[in-house]
Amino acid sequence: MWLPFLIAALPIAFADVKTFTIPNVYLWWLAVLCSPILILRGFGPIANLVAIGVILTSLSLVGLGMGDVKLISIILLFSNSDVQASLILLAFFMLVSASCYVILKTLWDRELPRRIPLAPSIFMGLGLYLATS
Repeated sequence: MWLPFLIAALPIAFADVKTFTIPNVYLWWLAVLCSPILILRGFGPIANLVAIGVILTSLSLVGLGMGDVKLISIILLFSNSDVQASLILLAFFMLVSASCYVILKTLWDRELPRRIPLAPSIFMGLGLYLATS
């Protein structure tokens, strides 16, 4: 069921680390690979979809890249279709992964990074979430 994310994780993460952008081609392929499961299972509770929309809109307004917003929205839509999914736990693991990356990068370079590639942290958070559920 999580095979589309396994297939897309490496190209998206490598592109984000190299260029600090996530190409739309990868996101389109990920969306196409996830769409059959979303069509079969539905999108999940509407209240979660509204909350996801509000949170992602506010994150994009404070400076999160649109590729990262699109990637997170695909993951959250896919996760929301599962009744037993805990989106708060998924967001927590993504935040912890990104925070660890920023701390390690700051210690390594001895300066706070101005931009970070967020896709590896997103996929690491997703992996941690899947390992605990």
